[in-house]
This record gives sequence, C-alpha cells and structure tokens, in this order.
Amino acid sequence: MPTLVADHQLKDFDQWFEMFSANPPPSIGRWRVLRGVDDPNRVRVVADVEPSDVAAVKQFVESAEMQSAFKKVNEMSTSPIEFIWFDEVKIG
Repeated sequence: MPTLVADHQLKDFDQWFEMFSANPPPSIGRWRVLRGVDDPNRVRVVADVEPSDVAAVKQFVESAEMQSAFKKVNEMSTSPIEFIWFDEVKIG
C-alpha cells in the first residue's frame, strides 16, 4: 500500500496543529499525525492510501490551496516540509 510521509521540524507544534486542523487532509486513505517523543516539534503526517487513490492525493498536495498552506507551514518550520512516497516491502 502506498504511504505518503510529510516530515516537519516545527518551531511551535501548537501553532502548526491549529493550522493543520483548519486545513484537514482529504477523506481518502488513513491519515495520522505522529509527534516526536523526545522532540515534540518533530512531526510526521502519514497517509496510507490505496494505489488507485495516489493520483488524487498527489493532486490534493499540489493544489494551489495546499501549496499556499505549505508556504505558511515552511515559515513555521526550521526546515522546509518534505514529502516522501513509500511502497511497503513484504518481509518473509
């Protein structure tokens, strides 16, 4: 199953989470927010999606609305947001 990971190193989690909550991800797939145990400003947003939904999620991420939101997120971050797509590797 394809997985999208958005990696953030934030200045202030609470400020970012308020913005994230106002711009929620699409209802496609399963989305999770993971927060660093040792560094609560280290955040990963993880989306597990069906292969047939990858194009729709990419379209969402690349939309003008979300690009504007990501620009604001980058201003709240110590480094630019990074998006990485993964495919699961079966073990055994």
